[in-house]
Amino acid sequence: MQNELTKKEQRLMRHWFKKTGENTIELKEKRWAAVKIVLVIILVAGVYYNFIDSRYKETTWRHLELTFMPDKWAEKQYEYEQSDEDPNLTRWGETKEEFLISMKEYRKEKATWIIWYYYIFTCMYILFFIYLFWPTKRRVRFDRKRSIIYTYVNNKFYLTEVNKLMRPLPEYFAFVGGAVFFWVHPYQQAKHFANFRRGSQMIVSDYTMWLPMLAIMLGMVFPGMYQRSKGAVLKRFLVDFMNPNTPPERIASMMKALETRPGIFEYLGKILFGWVDGGLYCRKLPKDELLEKEIEKYFAEQAPHITALHSFSMGTYEEGMELKWKFKNMKIISVEDNIKAGYGVMPCPNLYDYPIRSLHYNRFGIAWGNEAGDVEQFPKPPGKWKSRKLKVKNKK
Repeated sequence: MQNELTKKEQRLMRHWFKKTGENTIELKEKRWAAVKIVLVIILVAGVYYNFIDSRYKETTWRHLELTFMPDKWAEKQYEYEQSDEDPNLTRWGETKEEFLISMKEYRKEKATWIIWYYYIFTCMYILFFIYLFWPTKRRVRFDRKRSIIYTYVNNKFYLTEVNKLMRPLPEYFAFVGGAVFFWVHPYQQAKHFANFRRGSQMIVSDYTMWLPMLAIMLGMVFPGMYQRSKGAVLKRFLVDFMNPNTPPERIASMMKALETRPGIFEYLGKILFGWVDGGLYCRKLPKDELLEKEIEKYFAEQAPHITALHSFSMGTYEEGMELKWKFKNMKIISVEDNIKAGYGVMPCPNLYDYPIRSLHYNRFGIAWGNEAGDVEQFPKPPGKWKSRKLKVKNKK
């Protein structure tokens, strides 16, 4: 693997990361873009048939006036029914006042279903736009010098000590084709789909990942198509940045890429796809002073009591059903289960090496760049950490 980033890799670094210090970078959450694309297609089709197509647009506007501007609608109805001989009467001899009263009664008694339909119709469009531009809430920082990963979500601080991971760091990140998933500790399964709203579960899914997957779903399949998804590159960047064995030249190249001004096409890409991938904006982390206090508090109060950290795996559909849809593709692997699986030596002897067989190997036979055979790794110098073997505690 070369130390200097290519031009394309430099653009991807700027696309995903922000430099926040000499040894820290920040990653924004990006999610639900594929769902948004589907909604946009539905929205555009609805706008065309309801407001542009000559067969339906007049009816749509008339019904909208009936729903939200009943007085204007009634006035227009009177103009349609106005007598040619006497402008103060309808064709049936009703006065204007009598006709307007009859229209109000018609609206109240016979047009209820139309009114409710357009209330729902309008609310759906409003909710669509809110969802399309709803901001994302998570940013995660990676501190290379202190070997920590941390975030702050909904007034709660989360931190992972890399040196306390029981499995290699590449297993901390799960690339599944259209997204990269990871959790910042402590892991916890929320009820139903609450992981999406709160907690430290991080998803990065942008157009560099979901566009190739969308092409596959649309039938544009040819050898190596899935490899066009750049999630494996994102995972590689994260592992390299946190790995103390990464050559300084490569780290310098990564940081230089973040300091370089983006090109015009990069700005254009943000305008076109930014709101799809991450909403109008991503909420910022608290000020550095508060984050440092939280880090100090963690190491003073929690770190002494933590010897090892949980892992997670991308489970099968059947395993997801057993979890009762808490999250159908992710399951927590406890410290005890890790020890039973042979990962009881701390710190992990191969902490920065990709595994031969990943936890995130999917049932379609694709490793998605999660395994050692998919990546070139840097040589590891002699270790400086003392290893200790953990034992499973007997539960009474």
